[in-house]
Amino acid sequence: MKKREKIERDFQNLLEIIENQRPGYIAAMDEGVSDEIIRDCIKIHPIPEGLMAIYSCVKGLSVSKLIEKFDYPTDFIPGCDLINIYEFDKIINLLKAVHRNPEPWAWQPDMIPFLVYCDVDYYCVRTLPSDQSVVFCSKENQWITICQNIEDFILIITECYKQNAYFLDNVYLEKNYDLEEKIILNFNPNYYSQNDLKPEA
Repeated sequence: MKKREKIERDFQNLLEIIENQRPGYIAAMDEGVSDEIIRDCIKIHPIPEGLMAIYSCVKGLSVSKLIEKFDYPTDFIPGCDLINIYEFDKIINLLKAVHRNPEPWAWQPDMIPFLVYCDVDYYCVRTLPSDQSVVFCSKENQWITICQNIEDFILIITECYKQNAYFLDNVYLEKNYDLEEKIILNFNPNYYSQNDLKPEA
């Protein structure tokens, strides 16, 4: 199996897990688009293969689809929505504008945002030849490296759902922070050292 096919299979598996938790989620994400459209919508190149795989499966959160009644949280992970493929220009232009200011977000021009957290912070994938890691960028000018690539990120999220680190609590998608961190460490043993973090005693 080719790398791209495996990533798409893993992502579809993740979508099915979320769909079982929140019926109608896949429809709310809408069908994916062609590689040509992805490259046209995301102007930061090269686009990592993992991101190409995601948007070939779904477009991302579609507000118009939610009008058809979706009674669950739209979060891809707690607090975060998957950015719609057609909104990349708007979001990246915003980040570029802010980046020119004296106190920029942690975002860098090589980063492609793909998850938005509470409308202000982003999960991004880097596009450097030697670095395609997934990072969490905050407006406080900090970033946290989650893992080395989107492929691992998809598997981390999948395990978080399987182990109930991400769970529904009434109308919200919540998380068990300790369990999420434990799962991240299984995929990225350098998580603490990369981010100058210390494990809790």
